Amino acid sequence: MSKQILAITTCRVSTPEQLENNSLERQAEAVLNAANELEAIIPDDGQWSGSVSSKAGTNVNRKDLKEMLHYCKKHPQVKYLIVHEVDRFMRSVDELFYFEVRFREEVGVKIVYASQPQLNTDDHQSKLFKALEAFKGEGSNVERQKKSIDGQISALKHGRWPFAPKPGYKRGYEPGIPEIHPIRGPILSDILLKIVTRRITPTQALIELNDSGFMVGHSKYKMDKFRKIVTDPFYAAIVEIDKQVKFRNEDGLHEPLITKNQHYGLIRIMDAKIKTQSGPHKNGNPKYPVSNLVTCELCRDNSIGRLVGYDHTNGKKNSPTYEKYRCRSCGRLFHRLDIHSEIELQFNLHPITQNGLKKLYKSLDIVWRKKEGEAVREANRTDHKIKSLKLSIEQQIEAITEPSNASIKDEILASIGKKKVEISDLEDSLEKLRDSAEDDRDRFLRFAFKFVQNTGDNFLDTNLVSKENRLRCKDVLFPAGFYIDKKNKVYTPEVSRLYRLATTEQNHLVRVTGL
Repeated sequence: MSKQILAITTCRVSTPEQLENNSLERQAEAVLNAANELEAIIPDDGQWSGSVSSKAGTNVNRKDLKEMLHYCKKHPQVKYLIVHEVDRFMRSVDELFYFEVRFREEVGVKIVYASQPQLNTDDHQSKLFKALEAFKGEGSNVERQKKSIDGQISALKHGRWPFAPKPGYKRGYEPGIPEIHPIRGPILSDILLKIVTRRITPTQALIELNDSGFMVGHSKYKMDKFRKIVTDPFYAAIVEIDKQVKFRNEDGLHEPLITKNQHYGLIRIMDAKIKTQSGPHKNGNPKYPVSNLVTCELCRDNSIGRLVGYDHTNGKKNSPTYEKYRCRSCGRLFHRLDIHSEIELQFNLHPITQNGLKKLYKSLDIVWRKKEGEAVREANRTDHKIKSLKLSIEQQIEAITEPSNASIKDEILASIGKKKVEISDLEDSLEKLRDSAEDDRDRFLRFAFKFVQNTGDNFLDTNLVSKENRLRCKDVLFPAGFYIDKKNKVYTPEVSRLYRLATTEQNHLVRVTGL
């Protein structure tokens, strides 16, 4: 019995008016009719919709397209991606054919246009008409963008703010003139004034703002976002944009929270504040220990084609978080535990030989002797310090008998007491150094053998192995690094002979780069 053919869908609107006019419902109806004609079933989790941008230059990394590709890879029964019309899928000629090729070649899925069946053939005429549809959509986007920019600049020239109200403000009765929020506005104004008059530091101001009623129903700020708010000219009644076009009007029509002089004072204060954020984890994110250590085979020629940790959600509020790795270039997603299992498998596929274990024992013995020599030197230094302290005590005892030192007798006795305590501590340390040498050797060898036998597991343990040592380990054991192929399998083009500690054995499990 043949498997049921599946299809996925995407419906998109580009303006709020289209959403209000039930455009999504009309698209969904057309898509469903097309699925029936293709005798395909649309699963509940195979439907995407929303107001996703499709203008030229924004599609390569579109989240919905990445999710669709990933879904198709997990469900080989999917044979069609059904959309309403070309411009509901893509408004860019280059990117339209780019994704048609990707879906066809990577996952074996054909893109079908429900309301334009004449475009679903693969002849030259169909390709020409599809290109024309995408070209019209691209031109429409350019025209809409120009009108939008012209409208924004016109509003800014009149002192209006044609965007969403800034924190501390709310929409006013008159379009483009936000009003001060009755609760958040006064709180923010008070904070800004305290900073500019130097009654509190920016750090103290951030703490006070986060603990105030200003944050009710909002996430707490960090210093980087707080810095942007403090230096925003909007709060001094200056309307400004600095994006595709640059425009500034210092005579905004909305009521300010601070004066312009106070705004410039805040800029000076924040410029003088050194950024102290620690940035990324020093030892890497413990959830994703192999970030930047695995290269996507499909993106091997791309300098950013490596996997990095990524907390993935479906974009909805309170949605669960899925821990995954993501290729920085093509955006492919991989389950975190799958990648870790694949990496550990590479270690398990290349066990140390018996001959290697003997060589390892000899090497560890050499290492231990070196460490033991350091312990001996440390014991000698401790013994020498004990003798020096005892000699100093003898000299101080003699000094007590001198009549000229009668006035400092108590200080000398106190010094002798401290030296005796220090000698006692040093003697305890010396005894431990001498008594534990053999036990330490046994523990060292047991730990070393256990670590080597479980190298794959230890390699992923961020508490045991630092980021720097993990990278060094990878370079030594797997010089060519790790790669992940189109079937989501990790492999390495080369295994170091040092890792196997063998001289004659051949490893047939290693793949050659490019094969």
